[in-house]
Amino acid sequence: MFKKSIFLALVMISGLMTAQSDSLFHSKAEIKFNLASALLLVPNIGIEVQLSEKFGYQLDTSASFIDNLEGSPFHSTQIFNELRYYPKLKEGKNSRSFFIGPHIGYGMFTLRIPKFITSLVDTELKEEGSYQSGRNAYYGITIGKKIPLKNKKLNLEIFIGGGTSQSNYKYYNKEGNRIYENSDIEKDFNQSGEELIYRGGVMLTFKI
Repeated sequence: MFKKSIFLALVMISGLMTAQSDSLFHSKAEIKFNLASALLLVPNIGIEVQLSEKFGYQLDTSASFIDNLEGSPFHSTQIFNELRYYPKLKEGKNSRSFFIGPHIGYGMFTLRIPKFITSLVDTELKEEGSYQSGRNAYYGITIGKKIPLKNKKLNLEIFIGGGTSQSNYKYYNKEGNRIYENSDIEKDFNQSGEELIYRGGVMLTFKI
């Protein structure tokens, strides 16, 4: 699953670069910093390249390396490839304001099991300091809007994204020993898939 997601991401990038090689070389770009995620100590940076009047390509990444959050690690890294479509608005309006587009993402994590989940599970997962470690693949849609600021090189970008998140992971106790959800079944990885909102924020963007 994860190899497939990486392959699809590479195909998406190479296809865009092949189709837009000339325009990419001369295109406009924006670098971005997520103000909202920074408040949570999860820096998120990215770059968007304008492919045409209506299309853009964005690559962004986020990471957290907190070693101790309520007795458990909070390590997370994510990378997203995103194709953006800017519908043409009425004349006189900002044609690159509202956007929508598909994305493919990949992530790795080692973090605490949320207490609202462990409270529903009658197993060792209730143990303080327990955590899970694994990988995610994301397939979904992002929507958002750019708000121009007085400085013409700066914008605020409000966005939210969601879709399906496919995970492979393992549970561990605070000593680092593996915990099995079902003691009768010892699998290499636990697996789960959910439809949810998993990205968003307020980006400060700078045109270069």
